[in-house]
Amino acid sequence: RTRLFENGESIGDVIIDFDLVARTRFQQVERRRQRLESLGTLASGIAHDLNNLLTPILMSGRMLQRNNPSVDREGLVETIVSGASRGADLIAQLLTFARGGEGLHHAVGLTQFLPEIVAILERTLPGGIRLSLKIEDGLPQIFCDETEISQVVMNLAINARDSMTDTGELGIEATRLTLVTERSFSHTTLQPGQYVVISVSDTGTGIPLAILDRIFDPFFSTKQRGQGTGLGLSTSIGIIRSHGGAIGLQSIVGKGTTVSVILPAHVPENS
Repeated sequence: RTRLFENGESIGDVIIDFDLVARTRFQQVERRRQRLESLGTLASGIAHDLNNLLTPILMSGRMLQRNNPSVDREGLVETIVSGASRGADLIAQLLTFARGGEGLHHAVGLTQFLPEIVAILERTLPGGIRLSLKIEDGLPQIFCDETEISQVVMNLAINARDSMTDTGELGIEATRLTLVTERSFSHTTLQPGQYVVISVSDTGTGIPLAILDRIFDPFFSTKQRGQGTGLGLSTSIGIIRSHGGAIGLQSIVGKGTTVSVILPAHVPENS
């Protein structure tokens, strides 16, 4: 509310009202849409792997149906059980990423969380792109909505993949960060304290300096028309800010990009 004056006399008020409920609903819908978009990418890679697993299972089953006494029945059964088990693991990984549950925050250890994401990502990368994971020893947990953070990391990794051709390096690294003074990042200022940083780096084309400041704007995208809405990074920074964190970005044209997700370290109440 702002009071308006003319010649020293009050002539009225200006009231600006925001519909926070509608805004919150839009953010929730957009996050679900982004997750579904990522799921489509992941599902295509996992479907290829499932097909490779089903082929020996079907062949082994048909050989068992023939009742040929010279067939190694025990070996064929082992092939079926092993393939089915690996297929179940693939489905479990996809379901883990697909599950909902916005707002369910709990302590998450990155030593288990990040390898699960990497296992899914490996199935979506061209053979010429090498994926690596580094996790600093003794890294503290983070208190987060695991589904939302996995969505952010997956989105950043898919963007990194798309910035490269058929060859390159995609790295995910988790480290500790201590801020002794407040520090500004993209659209966010963090206070002194202990943080955990999840960095996603690539050896792709890089982002030109002229558009670096716009990279997190809604509907802005460096991808060709039809390859993305441009809402991915905007949604990601919204998720991270809601967790009390920030996103940093460094890029060199022709050499690659590193996007860092900075989240508060979780300190248990009894520690």
